Amino acid sequence: MKRYSWISYLSVGIPMVLLGLLFVVSTIPNESVVKTIFYSLYIGAPLSIVLSVIALWKRNERNALASVGLISAVLLTGSIFYVLMLGFGMGEA
Repeated sequence: MKRYSWISYLSVGIPMVLLGLLFVVSTIPNESVVKTIFYSLYIGAPLSIVLSVIALWKRNERNALASVGLISAVLLTGSIFYVLMLGFGMGEA
């Protein structure tokens, strides 16, 4: 019987939390907290993509949460890339 495991829940949970932190970071005045959030974004985005792919390839795993996790991880990665391009002056706000 196929069911969800902790990998599926993490592959959805990590990008959702990190997307929320990405949009909250502009209101935080403390610089060390902002740096910690950015480091967690750069570590969490590839980690969530890897977890999603692992969950998709497992045979006894349902695929709905893993595919939602993969879509949200790709959205998070695109958002991080866009913020980086704005920082380098290559994007348009």
